[in-house]
Amino acid sequence: MTTMTKNPGPITTAIPQRSGFQPIPTRIRDTRDSQVPPLVVEPIAEQQKAAIRQSLGELSGKLAEIHRTAAEAYMSQALYEQALPHIETAATFAAGELEYQMQLGFVRYVTGDDNGAITAFNNALAIESNNPEGWFNLGMVLFGQSQFVEAEDCFRRASELQPHDAQTWNNRGVCLWNLQRAGDARACFQRALQVDPNDTDAAFNLKSLPR
Repeated sequence: MTTMTKNPGPITTAIPQRSGFQPIPTRIRDTRDSQVPPLVVEPIAEQQKAAIRQSLGELSGKLAEIHRTAAEAYMSQALYEQALPHIETAATFAAGELEYQMQLGFVRYVTGDDNGAITAFNNALAIESNNPEGWFNLGMVLFGQSQFVEAEDCFRRASELQPHDAQTWNNRGVCLWNLQRAGDARACFQRALQVDPNDTDAAFNLKSLPR
């Protein structure tokens, strides 16, 4: 004999509060008829518009942070291809954030998208033109494309902003060496060694220069 239990009835869930925005329509209208707008939008007061803009701004910031966190999780496992769409989305939602543009440039570079990396680093420098890391990274990508004139200019700007970075001086020297400006290259390698006497790259490059 089985015991029958009373049906407790349907389980209800709480209905989320409305955001205050107009509902998204579900019925398609014929948008080919210019006399029938696809969605009738009621005019709203300027004060309400300001509140909506603020809400959208806050939402964009939260979405950017969520996607940045997802990107960092993938990058911690060296899964750069999987991280890329997340950091791209974060940079889209927070286009004015320097850190997101710098991270986007890095991930694009390691995934082989040099042109995309250049765009991201240029966007970062548009936000903060006096950012030495932005100039250094842009110089690295341009150097990899054998654009030595442009790369040297980037390293020059980085060295002016951060004169105590030996790697920047060394890289600038390598660019000048490739441009057949041996004297200027020598000065850069020497400056790198003044900053860091243990910089093996600068020491090797300096010895490799023709006498």
